[in-house]
Amino acid sequence: MHLAVILVNDVAFLLDIYALCILAWAFMSFFPEAYATPVGHLLEALVMPVIRPLRRILPSIGGLDFSPLLALVLIYALGSLLKNLADNSFANPVSSIFQIIFEFITAVVLVILVLLLIRVLISALHVDPWHPFVYAIKRITDGFIAPIQRAAKVQVEMAAVIGLVIAVVVYIALAQVLFPTLLSGLNRL
Repeated sequence: MHLAVILVNDVAFLLDIYALCILAWAFMSFFPEAYATPVGHLLEALVMPVIRPLRRILPSIGGLDFSPLLALVLIYALGSLLKNLADNSFANPVSSIFQIIFEFITAVVLVILVLLLIRVLISALHVDPWHPFVYAIKRITDGFIAPIQRAAKVQVEMAAVIGLVIAVVVYIALAQVLFPTLLSGLNRL
């Protein structure tokens, strides 16, 4: 095994450990007194240099801070890129980069799909619209539903169902048809 492959695998492992630190730091928000402990101070010192710039890029939505989620996605993408490069012996970096981009786009579409599914379930179950979680989901998904509602001239609940169907079709088209075809073409280069 080459030294470069060993080093890349070690860096990928350290990125996995760092992702666990971000998760632990995010879960500490359920226990605010945990930030005052020595472990809390350590996690804060490790995580905040990455979270702070991401908070400037991605403001809180509906009172929820998504910067730890964005940090996890970026760390996952970097780790996957490194592992993919090492697995291919650094032979086809363009294919590896495109594979990570395709995985990221697929993950974003999947997150939108899940949010729209939650929105449809909230509407079907007639959940209290002023509950903070329900309010946050509605605010997050309104940006996806509003154009559909205007184009189809339907009520919000029906626009959410249409948006969910569109997201499912897009996810299947991207993840199962388009991206695998493009990647197989890139691998032949």
